[in-house]
Amino acid sequence: MRLFFALWPQPALRTALAAAARRLQPGCGGRMPAARNLHLTLAFLGDVAAGRLPELAEIAGEAAAAVPPFTMGLECFGWWPRQRLVWAAPVACPPALQVLAEVLAGGLRAAGFRSERRRFLPHVTLLRDARHAPAAAAERLPQWRVSELVLAVSEPGAGGPRYRSLGVWPLTAGL
Repeated sequence: MRLFFALWPQPALRTALAAAARRLQPGCGGRMPAARNLHLTLAFLGDVAAGRLPELAEIAGEAAAAVPPFTMGLECFGWWPRQRLVWAAPVACPPALQVLAEVLAGGLRAAGFRSERRRFLPHVTLLRDARHAPAAAAERLPQWRVSELVLAVSEPGAGGPRYRSLGVWPLTAGL
């Protein structure tokens, strides 16, 4: 199973992100992910045996217990030319998001899961295979109330991958 930990935006924000992607696509090119798939990846795990799901649940529970719910904005658009991605991101990573990512990464490393070596750059991918940077650097999007951590599986499909939740952990520190 191809697994990853992520944050999923609420429906209103997901709708606004999909609309922003539609507005950016004519100038940037590329393909939009299905609106239901829009998310912010915290940790990509790759192929993981089903037998390791209990370990992942324990790690997720510990990470979710380390951070209270928080609000963040996705105030800027950008483009990574090498990866050909157009994205929406916060101007600065909220401290609670950084803590969540670090606690999760530490738990995964301690359990022997593969971890990415790149610096954590929180973003939501709006377009793949984009050929140009977005002309607009920012747009007013709804605030994101982050209240849960999701373990998801990527399942191949005819119209592109479909992401399905395998578990959800509420953020509970201080509650």
